[in-house]
This record gives sequence, C-alpha cells and structure tokens, in this order.
Amino acid sequence: MAGLAELKDRVAEALEAYRRCRMQEEAEYGEEYLEVTEMEDEGPAPDPCARAFELLLDAVRAYEDAGGRRADLDLGAYRDEVDRALG
Repeated sequence: MAGLAELKDRVAEALEAYRRCRMQEEAEYGEEYLEVTEMEDEGPAPDPCARAFELLLDAVRAYEDAGGRRADLDLGAYRDEVDRALG
C-alpha cells in the first residue's frame, strides 16, 4: 500500500493534469469558455476534461482512504469543485 506522501504526490499529479486540461480548453474557446462550461454542466455536451477530473477524484479518495485529510491537500482553485463532487 502506498504511503500518504506518495498518495499526496498522486493527487498533485492528477490536479496538474486536470489544471492543464482546463487551461487548454480555456485557450481553445477563449472568450466563449464560460458559456461552453455552462453548456457542459447542463449536458449532454461532452466535457473533454471529465476523465482528468475523475482521476483527480480517485486520487483524493485514495488519499482519504489511507487516512489523509482532504484539508491537507493543496487543491487550489479546484477545492470547491472537488468538495462538491465528493460531498
């Protein structure tokens, strides 16, 4: 079983992948980005970053399952989004 430090590193890696995906999506859509993300939230438009977000959630769950506290993770601007998804 991985230690907390390794699991925390996995969260950081997954967070970086998700952040890069969102930045790429924002660069692609430019000024229309907020409108596009609202359409994704309303469905059924596919969210190109959904898989990266799921991997981030999996990493956070694994960290918590190993005894880590979500509050100790540096989730930055995505903390609220992760908290909403994980409850």
